[in-house]
Amino acid sequence: MSVQQAIQWQISVKAMSPGAIDMVKIIALTAMLVDHLNILFLHPPLPELYALGRMVFPVFVIIWALNLSHNPASLQARANRLWIWALIAQAPFWLAFRHLHPWYALNILFVFAGVTQLVALSHRYGVRGGLGGLIILAALACPLVPASYGSAGLVFAAALVVLFSPVSQKRCIRLTAIITATGALFSLNGITHLTERPLDTLIIAILPTLILPFVGIWLAIQLKPAGSRRFMPSRFFYHAYAGHLLLLALCRIILN
Repeated sequence: MSVQQAIQWQISVKAMSPGAIDMVKIIALTAMLVDHLNILFLHPPLPELYALGRMVFPVFVIIWALNLSHNPASLQARANRLWIWALIAQAPFWLAFRHLHPWYALNILFVFAGVTQLVALSHRYGVRGGLGGLIILAALACPLVPASYGSAGLVFAAALVVLFSPVSQKRCIRLTAIITATGALFSLNGITHLTERPLDTLIIAILPTLILPFVGIWLAIQLKPAGSRRFMPSRFFYHAYAGHLLLLALCRIILN
């Protein structure tokens, strides 16, 4: 994707209707559930379903970053809400994935909470707030590595916030954000295994991460054209994320 194409894609995403955004969430939630069922209950997991799951995090980051660019006065309230839901989801997350990840591994909502907190502090306190937010992200980076993309996920989320914010109207800032987001996206899945198993890693992890998010968003736009209304509750994702983890945890307990 060229820089011009990336800019055009940014413009088209910003112009998505509320119905299309909800459709993106439905597609990503479905892929997330399939991915988690594959990881937890299929032995061995199917590589095709694993590849499908690589679209989930980038898609949710795109929608979250798009929403974050609106109404900056509510940034701290959004951060508080994300911290609360991240803590709520942590117990069922640990119960569901305790056999795969260490006890200190954090769920994906901590990525959104941490970067939202960074943006909220920067908006309110300027450079000092930004430095405080970076300290929070540094503290989160290691616990996020086992299950939630670590520093690459945090950088990808922060870069998309910049890309969708009003300051990205400056071409140099927009270009930097695009390059940073692309590099982080490339690094999200499997890059450490690229030298060991290059073909498998490329086909199953890296290419799906780079391609499927854009396919999912394109499909949502086709299904829900401009002008279509929302059809999901505004905070449905939080309930769906924590709820599906709880169901997975209960299933694991019952089957074991």
